[in-house]
Amino acid sequence: MMGKKKIIIVMPAYNAELTLEKTYRDIPEGLVSEVILCDDESRDRTVDVA
Repeated sequence: MMGKKKIIIVMPAYNAELTLEKTYRDIPEGLVSEVILCDDESRDRTVDVA
């Protein structure tokens, strides 16, 4: 099977409201097929920002 490789990033997050957007934007465009955010019961707005 020949084809383009699929890259998936799994990002653990805990109270990452202030850093999540910048971290996501720092991922090189076109490099990743999917980003999965795993939130560990953040007490801030991490899930809303995601």
